[in-house]
Amino acid sequence: MNKYVKIILIIIIVGIVCGGGGIIYVFFKPHRNLAKEKPSFTLTASELLKQFGAREDSAYKVYGDKALQVNGKIADITKKGNDITFVLEDQNSGVSCSFDSTYCVVNKAIIDGLKSGDEVNLKGKCDGYDPIMGVVLTRCVLVEKK
Repeated sequence: MNKYVKIILIIIIVGIVCGGGGIIYVFFKPHRNLAKEKPSFTLTASELLKQFGAREDSAYKVYGDKALQVNGKIADITKKGNDITFVLEDQNSGVSCSFDSTYCVVNKAIIDGLKSGDEVNLKGKCDGYDPIMGVVLTRCVLVEKK
């Protein structure tokens, strides 16, 4: 076999192995476990709303994609199957906290016991601000009910 053909075949094989390894890494890496993760910030829902209301861009740079522990009163609860979303502080533009359906199934008794007006501590990943939903926290877990 020609020397150049061997080099090209080796480069192709190395490329396939590296590409396959990258694809496997991306698709099979474990999800972030917010229940075990230490929160980057602990604050009230009102403080978080003020931060995003004053300067959305700079607030996202501080809180975006970080684990936040937020304390507030439940203003609204939305249940759709196993998906549950709480809105803290203000029903129209509060802190919207959505729970994973798996977490809701495992902790069904605790979640079903919560109602509007209850004060809770939640931990979740900050996904930013939405003009309709307010500040959005996803993959939330209940830390405590006060």
